[in-house]
Amino acid sequence: MSYHYEPSPFMLPTSHYDKVKADRAVTFINNLSHTKGKWAGKRFDLLPWQEQIVRDLFGIVKEDGNRQFLTAYIEIPKKNGKSELAAAIALYLLYADNEASAEVYGAACDRNQASIVFDVAKQMVQMSRPLEKRSKIMGATKRIVNYSNAGFYQVLSAETGTKHGLNVSGLVFDEIHAQPNRHLYDVLTKGSGDAREQPLFFIITTAGTDRNSICYELHTKALDILNGRKKDTSFYPVVYGLSDEDDWNDEANWRRVNPSLGHTIGIDRVREAYEQALDNPAEENVFKQLRLNMWTSSSVAWIPEHVYAKGNAPIDYVALKGRDCYAGLDLSSTSDITALVLVFPPRNSEENYIILPFFWLPEDTLELRCRRDHVLYDVWERQGYIKTTEGNVVHYGFIEKFIEDLSEIYHIKEIAYDR
Repeated sequence: MSYHYEPSPFMLPTSHYDKVKADRAVTFINNLSHTKGKWAGKRFDLLPWQEQIVRDLFGIVKEDGNRQFLTAYIEIPKKNGKSELAAAIALYLLYADNEASAEVYGAACDRNQASIVFDVAKQMVQMSRPLEKRSKIMGATKRIVNYSNAGFYQVLSAETGTKHGLNVSGLVFDEIHAQPNRHLYDVLTKGSGDAREQPLFFIITTAGTDRNSICYELHTKALDILNGRKKDTSFYPVVYGLSDEDDWNDEANWRRVNPSLGHTIGIDRVREAYEQALDNPAEENVFKQLRLNMWTSSSVAWIPEHVYAKGNAPIDYVALKGRDCYAGLDLSSTSDITALVLVFPPRNSEENYIILPFFWLPEDTLELRCRRDHVLYDVWERQGYIKTTEGNVVHYGFIEKFIEDLSEIYHIKEIAYDR
């Protein structure tokens, strides 16, 4: 496949493209073998989108000769050859990056997920005589040792407590959208590679559903850089995905966000998944997330998203003053959220139901709950979406006073509660 390389638009004026270094990385990967499906055993000829990434990451260097880009965020739909590319880059960092005692780590939401890329890399090594003869593969511990530079590639478990003190020269972080919090990412990227001149953190993932996650934070940063809203010269952004405004029914958009379409994935398979999504709302978000890399509100849409979005109109609080409403109250003490919801029924056929919710948590246990539940309660509290009461339990007197104050504003006709 013919391919004309144009360096990344985010290359610094003081950086330059080192074709020798880029060619070295491309040649190394091209001499590996595919491991899956009809491509198994065949030479790993990079597709244009893959070669662009490899040449940018390993060929664009600063004045001192070290790589400009230290973090790569690659977001792409499933079945585009994500695991094969990640495995190939992990092996390049281990064998060909000229890094003494290289330490390359594979991470994901759990060890099984991280093992997917490792198992591909293991097969690539086993299918390459030059690599295999200088290596030791330990399948049980998910470790590949490179005797020629005393380096290794090691899969990590998801527990963060044991990861401090790593001297990371390379990191492959797979499916970061599934991370319950940002702890593992921070431990593996913040200061872990300071002893290395050019560590590379290679993050590759599909879109997720949690917009309060580390993945969505990186997704937003990547889009901000791509659209000129933010600048980080060490961060390399690649996002193949549709936005909420794009037409997900348009096949042209499918092709735009699936750069391996026709190679690792056939258009017929995408069409089949699309037809299933049309027939079953539960499949709609799965299709959007996995096939089109769209950030959906949940993995399964029991209410189709376009229907749910109709309830997203702003609330005119002033217009609600004095209106009849009904309340639902669910009290808690220490473990659950205390919730009060006011429902304003329509007064005529032109109006909709209006729902006004309030939530409380104990102030003293907020940080503990954030860690335990992997939920950003503290952020929501700062944003005004939830409230806190003093102490380590929800203060019922405070809630009672709050309801009394509300009754001065709205006409609460009835309160239903969980006995």
